[in-house]
Amino acid sequence: MKMVKRVGLGAVCSAPLHLMKPSKVIKTKYPNTLGRPRIEQLLALRKEVRSLNNKPQVCIVFRHDDFPNEELYCHQRFCRVEQEGPLDNVFGEVDEVEGVDDEHPTVEVPGEVSGSVARSEDAALLRNEGFDVDDDNEPAPENIPVTGEILNDQQTWGWSGRCPRKFSGDSYDPPKLIGMTNSESKSMTIFSMFLWFFPVDYLHEVLLGELNKSLAEEKARTICLGEFLRFLGIWFYMASFKGLTRRQFWSTQDIDPFSGAPIRFHEWMSRHRFDIILKCLKFTNHPPPRRTKTSSMVFANSSMLGTATCSRGSALRGFRVLMSQCLLGLHDGHALIELVEGKDAPRERLIPTNSVAGKTVGLLLRMLSSMNGRGMLVVLDSGFCVLQGLVELRKLGIFASAVIKKRRFWPKHVPGDMMDQHMSAKQVGDVDSLKGHLDGVPYDLFCMKDTDYTMKLMSTYGSLVPSPKAPDKFRNVDGEVRKFQYTEPFENHYLYRHAVDDHNNLRHSDISLEETWVTHQWENRVFAFILAITEVNVYLAMRFFVWRCGDKPPMTFLEFRRQLAKALIYNEHMTHQDEDDDSSPRRSKRGKKTQHEKESAPSHARSYDGSNWIFGAKDAYQRYTCKSPGCKKLVRTYCSCSVEYWMCDACYVVHRIAVATDENVE
Repeated sequence: MKMVKRVGLGAVCSAPLHLMKPSKVIKTKYPNTLGRPRIEQLLALRKEVRSLNNKPQVCIVFRHDDFPNEELYCHQRFCRVEQEGPLDNVFGEVDEVEGVDDEHPTVEVPGEVSGSVARSEDAALLRNEGFDVDDDNEPAPENIPVTGEILNDQQTWGWSGRCPRKFSGDSYDPPKLIGMTNSESKSMTIFSMFLWFFPVDYLHEVLLGELNKSLAEEKARTICLGEFLRFLGIWFYMASFKGLTRRQFWSTQDIDPFSGAPIRFHEWMSRHRFDIILKCLKFTNHPPPRRTKTSSMVFANSSMLGTATCSRGSALRGFRVLMSQCLLGLHDGHALIELVEGKDAPRERLIPTNSVAGKTVGLLLRMLSSMNGRGMLVVLDSGFCVLQGLVELRKLGIFASAVIKKRRFWPKHVPGDMMDQHMSAKQVGDVDSLKGHLDGVPYDLFCMKDTDYTMKLMSTYGSLVPSPKAPDKFRNVDGEVRKFQYTEPFENHYLYRHAVDDHNNLRHSDISLEETWVTHQWENRVFAFILAITEVNVYLAMRFFVWRCGDKPPMTFLEFRRQLAKALIYNEHMTHQDEDDDSSPRRSKRGKKTQHEKESAPSHARSYDGSNWIFGAKDAYQRYTCKSPGCKKLVRTYCSCSVEYWMCDACYVVHRIAVATDENVE
């Protein structure tokens, strides 16, 4: 068998030149790294944690003759040992995080990564550039074996005889909305359920306040909660159709059953009002950062993501939670959304808390922080099968299980091959447990013999006793039918393993809300994501708590979206003033052929607030700058379709031509 050379003090190594750090120092000697050359004769000095791409990463530090008095380093993954050093000086695992150097620049994502090629090719390209890529086929970082590490697990076969969760007094509670009785949950309407799940406090405290500031700068009237909910309802209604542009819903042409939008929104909101609200959306009241560009993109959503956890609506007590790579958790008072660095997300952000515990373990601790001390169960995807993570959750009062899957290596502390050999002689349906302790916390590696394989789970709860509620399972083994029942950990796994996938399938349905909201602003896309999450949550909650108790069959997701849009458009928070504003003379002109007329402002007019003229100009015929892009003419005329905007004669002609062209297209 080929022996793997180990890196240690004095080892001679090589590494890709374009991945060596600090890049400024490398470029002084090698300005051209095309062709991905390797740098040879690197002398290994030590192994330590340094910052790579704004993340703490385990690196190997080198010296090289071409760079006297300089220390070079790269990620340990890219270090190739050409010649081992003394065996006594082999590097072990880094025990603690040392000082992180933040002076080195961030590597930019390659321009070739655009999503136009296969995801596997994108992942390979990013890895070559030194980026970490989440991949279901790659092991979790904590499960990658460390050279020279000796594990003393002291594991023994056989179940301990008691379930830790039941022994601690925790039991299963049926799902319910926290703070509500069953009768109250059954009486919830679509609108009340939406407000229950959506962070309404954030709307009042942040979004509406910042939106009204922006509207004031545009000299537009302010907005209240009812009108903003109507704005969202119009978005949901537009998302019920595919292949239509936004302007088609405000077309002045007669409705054609074979062309264009099947409805017009003039009755609910003018197109100008809708566009000005969309333009003025602001999602944070935090002060802007010192940097601009990508860092400002993060802060643009800081209030929204910080307060999304305040919504009572995600309080689904008793729901077992399955976590997948979508990084969404719904449980007990919190809607936890984790931003993961990707091709479409900004790269500059603070290192998350719990990162010292490891990437996967830290992610679990952050995502499930609201469940601490509750004795709840969590069913985890195989991407989270890190035993240390389950142990850390158990210390915080959370019981969990994760399916064991081999990804190049068996997970740490899991002797997978030995477990397969142990179960090879068992009958289909037989179960066993390899028990052990980690950091003083007991755990079980459950095995179940199936027809062609051995199913394995790591768990901090459960037993080998068949679950009394589990249905009978049947397998055909050599012409003989074998009947058995799942034990509790396996039953929970098969029941809830697709929970998040089903949630994502609804969110990414054929007509996706996020896809219909066509925008290049990253903060708008995050807001659309939260809206889509809320929509699916409301649909599933209505289906579970309300519709299954009635006589009518449940709605399809598309039918539900239109009913949600109707509830938001005609919401109870709309005031009479809002209705009057939306039924202003501008709307009555929509149906007339003379809707685009050039008019002059009345004497002493200063501005228009959306419903009335504001007077106070010293000159009776005061003129103002035309608001068309690039035009500086002083005028007092406007088009009747947009009273708020001053428009000169030349720009009015261009405006009429553009409107006529749009109407012909529509």
